[in-house]
Amino acid sequence: MSGLFFIIVFGYALMILLLSKEILTYPATKIDPTKEQLPFSIIINYRDEQNRLPALLNSIKKQQYRLEKTQWIFVNDKATDHSLEILQSFKVQNPKLQILLLDRIPKSASGKKDGITQALASSKYRHILTTDADCILPTEWVLSYNAIYNEHPDAHFIAAPVVIKQENTILTALQQQEMMALQLITAGSFSYRQPFMCNGANMSFTKEAFYEVNGYHGNNHISSGDDVFLLEKLAAEDVMKCRYLKSTAAMVITFPKLHLKSMIYQRARWAQKGSKTKSMLNKLLSFQVLLMSLLFITSPLLWSFSVITSQMFIGVLLVKAFTDIIVLVIADQFFGGVKWRFVIINFLIYPFLVLMIAVKSLSKPIWQGRTVNTPASPQD
Repeated sequence: MSGLFFIIVFGYALMILLLSKEILTYPATKIDPTKEQLPFSIIINYRDEQNRLPALLNSIKKQQYRLEKTQWIFVNDKATDHSLEILQSFKVQNPKLQILLLDRIPKSASGKKDGITQALASSKYRHILTTDADCILPTEWVLSYNAIYNEHPDAHFIAAPVVIKQENTILTALQQQEMMALQLITAGSFSYRQPFMCNGANMSFTKEAFYEVNGYHGNNHISSGDDVFLLEKLAAEDVMKCRYLKSTAAMVITFPKLHLKSMIYQRARWAQKGSKTKSMLNKLLSFQVLLMSLLFITSPLLWSFSVITSQMFIGVLLVKAFTDIIVLVIADQFFGGVKWRFVIINFLIYPFLVLMIAVKSLSKPIWQGRTVNTPASPQD
């Protein structure tokens, strides 16, 4: 029992801390305004985002980049609200922006994979950026990608940071802290040349690289994973051409889920795509987090029945608390905005959420009115 306990507790701490600390030494990308501005095609899929689109569109207008160097492609994934009307109006009001409005043609279980693949056929430029319709882009977002492509012209995949919009609620703080930890692990995996995680709300790749690995062929039956499956293929092709864009100027803001159920369903989708990847580091880390959460939840019971000693019980609490705090301290240095007053509450409840997400990931949750991992019909 003591051997298994050691593996779970200290294995968890070692993996999390080793990956997280790498962002402190990972080279930052600095914007040089004298560099040539490369052209970019930006792909954005949307479905029923009328409440979030105005913030995204406003951030697009504020981009500090030459208008003729960007092409904005919006793919309508069967929106049933006024999203399309908002985009049509935006296009008319901003004639100098290159805006292309497309409708998704369902061919797989994933709206984003269909949308990206379809948009690529209409894209004008080789460098592709992707983000989500419920995001806010920093003013130097495109400039940041231009900087890293100028620095690494052979790069064929780039991941960049995503943060949750700050709000003073426990659920939001929990999502913020979770996202920060995920971003640290993402940067760490790139630093170790073992990238297995990224976020489709803020990533880039080259068109020719996408076609060289046959896009999303082989995982179109999975609703999510437009990000990690492409990363996995391109890392297998040449991991040295996969980069992480460490820059606060590239940090995309997304909105938190307002309800616990929607948060769990979203994370269950993430867990499902993670289980389908080929990365052993991804699977090992996920399994370690699940085991640690189970041990954290059951340790009072195990201690009361003398299955573990008092020292082991205290050790679980101390190691997890130490790991969580160090990760948040590191995250606060780069992302800022850690809500420290919610840390203790989140420390206590997050392991239960991990377990709930794991259980939900075994089923097919409903997401945006659709059952995940189910091919969409042309009428959907």
